Amino acid sequence: DVRNRKNDLSSYLGDTTLGRFVTSRYNRTLPIISKHDDLLDVTSDGWPAIDPRSADVQGLLKKSMGRFYPGRGPMVARNKPLLNWIQRRRETGLWPYGLCSLEAPGVRARVRHPSGIEVEGINLTTVDYLGLSQDVRLKDAAIGAIQQFGVHTPSSGPLMGNSVPSYDLERGVAHLLERDDSFLCPTGWAAGFTAISGIVRPDDFVVMDELSHQCLQQGAYASTTNVKTFKHLDNEDLAAVLKAVRENEAQAAILVVTEGLFSMDGDAPDLRGLTEICRRYGALVLVDVAHDLGATGPGGTGTIGAQGLLSEIDIIVGSFSKVFGTNGGFISSKELSLQWAQLCFGGPYTYSTTVSPVQVAVAREALNIISGPDGDSLRATLAANVAYAREGAGQRGLKVLGALSPIVPVLIGREEHSRLAGMLSFQKGLIATCLEFPVVQRGTARYRLSMSPRLSNTHIDRALDIVAASIAEAKAALD
Repeated sequence: DVRNRKNDLSSYLGDTTLGRFVTSRYNRTLPIISKHDDLLDVTSDGWPAIDPRSADVQGLLKKSMGRFYPGRGPMVARNKPLLNWIQRRRETGLWPYGLCSLEAPGVRARVRHPSGIEVEGINLTTVDYLGLSQDVRLKDAAIGAIQQFGVHTPSSGPLMGNSVPSYDLERGVAHLLERDDSFLCPTGWAAGFTAISGIVRPDDFVVMDELSHQCLQQGAYASTTNVKTFKHLDNEDLAAVLKAVRENEAQAAILVVTEGLFSMDGDAPDLRGLTEICRRYGALVLVDVAHDLGATGPGGTGTIGAQGLLSEIDIIVGSFSKVFGTNGGFISSKELSLQWAQLCFGGPYTYSTTVSPVQVAVAREALNIISGPDGDSLRATLAANVAYAREGAGQRGLKVLGALSPIVPVLIGREEHSRLAGMLSFQKGLIATCLEFPVVQRGTARYRLSMSPRLSNTHIDRALDIVAASIAEAKAALD
């Protein structure tokens, strides 16, 4: 009986945020959390009161962007329904994308929500896994680079887009990966796309983990129609796919693509088993280390280093934007012939201006920290925070996905629960990302909590309290 359930919950929870919410939810209106909320002393006045069971709000909670992807009709007119849907979600506080920082984000952040409301709270959305983005050493390096080289490199890599510091950075990345060389790309996305499109030709095959990043998928589909996927982290399925390809194409070139750490699920592949299978079928291996390099593994060498495979992976692709405190990307191929093909035929490398002097200087300084004693200390604190967060989530009855990594995915489930819980989290003072289809599979919406060594146990506990309360309140309001 729903009414009895409400009474039981209210008597158990008493005069808490969740108790007040469960009671008010039966009036069909979401409350506005006051600045005296017992979870966090932040102001959230001005949030719109909405009826989560009204037809209008149900359409905002349940429809996905996929419904607004028409293939025919005038371009402007066919996208008007998408515009109207997004505008209505912004008005009701249910559109969480496009946050505007009002100051430098750290363990706490102050942002302007797309609804126009200013929110201050614990920051678990930025991917700053070692907390280096505000490190004074990186700021000093940036200032020094501006004074010596200016703010911009107005040339592409093949022309005059290189400098002594950029070559030093390339050698430093190669040294960390125990390689002979690497080269820089304007962004991590450009590196992933270039690494594949520079070497794959129309008759080749690309076999990818089904959850591979969009830069890798688009690089593959731009290069060949022979793109296959295997089940996520399933080496047996990979072997079956490769066997089928080889039965029909005995001489075809094959590139197998995976990631060192998958950013939506927080899990990692068995790379040793994967590489052994690839060698059996004559396939090269590419691993994208955007989310693990610097943050995990001995000396910051990520999943590849942790599994003792630095010398075995044919192509390593990475980004500076997660751990190194800046933008930019890199590619390091074991064979020089592969690298020159990527340099000559990779469009994003050839036809983009290169990374700026500021980015180069910041990445170099970050690399020094990551590969030194400070890096070891930061990774140890990060690992302790990850373990504390995962244990704390379990104690609160939350289901955590993945393995020990800087990414702590907390399962919500249905998309409508995720959207409502996400708005409630902002109201309570937690700035966190909720992921939903098409970024993750339908019915597996989740919080993606990004960990940092700068967080204290108090920050983590308060954040988890908000997550647990927001999920419970959203489900009580809609179920």
